[in-house]
Order: sequence, then structure tokens, then C-alpha cells
Amino acid sequence: MQPVSEAQAVKRYVCPACGLDVAPGVAHLVVWRADGVLGDAADLSARRHWHQHCWRIGTR
Repeated sequence: MQPVSEAQAVKRYVCPACGLDVAPGVAHLVVWRADGVLGDAADLSARRHWHQHCWRIGTR
């Protein structure tokens, strides 16, 4: 997991939890697996951008 600050957030993504946009300028988290069977490159290419709130409530 890697946090992205407001200043670093320059592209639009779709949060996989809520389906809403993670707009440019919105701090969020980039999340990927670290234990996939296809290796690190595949894990990184499957990373997703989550709203911080969605990640908090979705991982409980």
C-alpha cells in the first residue's frame, strides 16, 4: 500500500470499493497484492486506487 497526497494525485481513477471517481487532487491509497502467484510485476500491474475511507471500512 502506498499513500498518495493531494499534490501527487493528478489522474482520475475509479475506487474498486464504491465505484466512484477518485478525482485529481484527492488524497487516496494505491493498493496491490504482495503475494500473488504470478509475481511482483503482475501484482503491481493489478494495483488499484482506493478512497482512504473505503479502504478503512472495507478492511475491517
